[in-house]
Amino acid sequence: MKFSDNLAATSTYFKLLAESIPHLVWAAEAGGCTDYFNQRWYNYVGGTPEQSMGWEWQKYIHADDLSRCKAHWRSAIDAGEGYETEYRILRHDGAYRWHLGRALPVLDQEGKIVKWFGTCTDVHNQRTLLEEREAFSAAITHDLKSPLVGTNLILDVLLSEKLGDLNGKQMDLISQILASNKKILALLQSLLDFYRAEKHLKDLSMEIVDPVAMVTDCVNDMQVQAELKNIKLSLKSELNVSSICLDSLAIKRVLQNLLDNAIKFTPDNGEIRIVLSSDEKQFELTVQDQGAGIEPEVLSSLFQPFTQGESGKRYSLGSGLGLYLCRQIVEAHSGRILCESELGVGSRFIVRVPAQLGSVEILSDSAVIDAFTDSTVER
Repeated sequence: MKFSDNLAATSTYFKLLAESIPHLVWAAEAGGCTDYFNQRWYNYVGGTPEQSMGWEWQKYIHADDLSRCKAHWRSAIDAGEGYETEYRILRHDGAYRWHLGRALPVLDQEGKIVKWFGTCTDVHNQRTLLEEREAFSAAITHDLKSPLVGTNLILDVLLSEKLGDLNGKQMDLISQILASNKKILALLQSLLDFYRAEKHLKDLSMEIVDPVAMVTDCVNDMQVQAELKNIKLSLKSELNVSSICLDSLAIKRVLQNLLDNAIKFTPDNGEIRIVLSSDEKQFELTVQDQGAGIEPEVLSSLFQPFTQGESGKRYSLGSGLGLYLCRQIVEAHSGRILCESELGVGSRFIVRVPAQLGSVEILSDSAVIDAFTDSTVER
């Protein structure tokens, strides 16, 4: 949206709106320095304007959420795009509650950012209910595995004919049951992995890492699997940054999933190329295989849960959750994951995350700039 030429009128309307809605409302200058909070914010945190303005609001964010909150905010400022993430805010009574933070930039006539308007919406109850539902689903999924494992052991004994000879038809039927059970077990394991990953995504552990070292370690871990098919893993770095801020374990999970798929789909004696590159705004990781490729009609929904193309089903009994989890992890880092594919030629997966996170820290001691409104909030 464009910034109004009538600053006084805009200020008045904004204050009226900010004080009337049931959300914590804030505003910041173009570089991200906060210069306004509505009264509901002060009622919630119990502090004074001096304790929240500028970058002081960070003291109210839960320590486990702060790095993610800053990373998303820095990414939004650099890209000039909307900001959205969840974090816990300290209430005046000492309790932390989950909030959904959102902000949009205000542009002048030349398209330059002059202001940010944001809100924090309490989503604690919804999030708690969701976590309880996921915990219940994970428990049920885990409990379903035990009887299946036991059944498979019995079927294995029957197929071994230790309890008596079987005719051909009996062998075939038992083998079909065993194969079906194994598919169900694989799906249950995928669901368990899904629930665990979803839980981890809510608490990313952001740290400064060397991207080349991180990717090299992951590639080395996959070498044995690749050598079983005599597949060459080729790693090339074109980076101009030496560090980046991310959750290394989560990003390694993305790369492991992409490499695992590439190894499955690439024929024996093939090659998989891993390329690292960057510019002033983003870090890019690509994994290119020589597999069967992905159908065009599947590409648009490839990163949705339980999506798997026909060519993929011929190579794997996977659940279709792997790429969905990859997307969740990358987007949790304010990034994007894409796929380019051609049937009979192969696929190229591209992961992009902000590159400046490793060199720019949003925490600052800079002075608070002139407030957007003409006076501080009345208390």
